[in-house]
Amino acid sequence: MTEQTCARSHCTYEREGLTLAYSIFGEGHPIVFVHGATATGEFEWDRLAKRLASHYRCILPDLRGHGGSDMGKDMTSEAICADLLHLVDDLGLDKPHIVGFSYGAEASLRLELMAPGTARSLVLISPGTGRPDDYRAPALDHLHQTWPLALRRLHETRHGPDHWRRLVTALHEDSVGRAELSDDTLAGVECPVLLMAGARDERTRRHQGRRFAQVKADATYVEIEGAAHAAHHESLDKVALIVGDFLSEVEAGIGKGRHGATEGG
Repeated sequence: MTEQTCARSHCTYEREGLTLAYSIFGEGHPIVFVHGATATGEFEWDRLAKRLASHYRCILPDLRGHGGSDMGKDMTSEAICADLLHLVDDLGLDKPHIVGFSYGAEASLRLELMAPGTARSLVLISPGTGRPDDYRAPALDHLHQTWPLALRRLHETRHGPDHWRRLVTALHEDSVGRAELSDDTLAGVECPVLLMAGARDERTRRHQGRRFAQVKADATYVEIEGAAHAAHHESLDKVALIVGDFLSEVEAGIGKGRHGATEGG
């Protein structure tokens, strides 16, 4: 699966007085890509979306406060999901596939739980289903000290050089106390789900991906050998092939779910 050169549009939409940015390219059934904390749509997803754009219309939003989008007072996942639902309605998308990474994977799952039937399928890379009782959250100071330099620089032009700290703080506060979802809740998700994690990703995320696939009949968990947290960056070719095959199966109505797979096997 090779990258496609596609005409791209950079667009905005409005919600609650905020101007929110997205880019869009490709042809076919829509995919909404949801980036991770302090990333942007194009930084996170451009290379993977180009692999899929010959068959899918790819929509890459910047979540509120990120990239080209305004920062709102409410930076909870509920507000972010409401923005994404508004975008789906604004563009008249008919049950898009939704692809999310890390914080964006958690938001993508929450979006489908908030508005069941919105997604045709979910692809959750480095998934999370809430914080287990024994989860030890990283200290905010530690996150500020170790946050990747590339992510810090994405927001300087529009929001200023220290904006990434505001985002890290707000999203950490939003996610750290969220309770783990029950088996019944996960089993009740209405669409097929592909869960992916690097074999060297955080143990909790790998465990939650396996658990999700165990309790939901049409869910698939795939572990990518050699990859850590951002498998779609570290192992692009493998991830693009697995995601492309999964979406094709969903489109054809033949996805069955494969529990505990590795490397797509």
